[in-house]
Amino acid sequence: MVNEPEQIPTIFIVDDEPAIRNAFSLIVQSMNYQVKCFSSAIEFLDYIDSHTIQGPVCLITDLQIPEMSGIELLEQLNSLGKVFPAILTTGHGDKALKYKSEKLGATFLEKPFRPAKLQNMITTILNQVSGKTTET
Repeated sequence: MVNEPEQIPTIFIVDDEPAIRNAFSLIVQSMNYQVKCFSSAIEFLDYIDSHTIQGPVCLITDLQIPEMSGIELLEQLNSLGKVFPAILTTGHGDKALKYKSEKLGATFLEKPFRPAKLQNMITTILNQVSGKTTET
């Protein structure tokens, strides 16, 4: 049996603030993953509508983005049958939002946070998607 080469994960980042997108992108690139950044949920939805998404992926989206919130983006993806493991970031979280995001399959991450926390969340999500277990 020939082992197929492992695909490099792609991390999608949706945030309207360029500085935040750049910071997230640098964190993800330091993990040697592919990064694709989008300034709006609509831009991301247009991308996934016109591209075949393969391999392990993770979506990082802000809760408060123009045109469509992070929660609305996750709901739209679910309605389209395009469910991605996701991290929903916010500086204005509460228990109701955390519950709603988790119900949609997203991990909730409150700002500010340390880069290592985001890296650990991404690693955990990608390991779950690929069926790998992590040792603690």
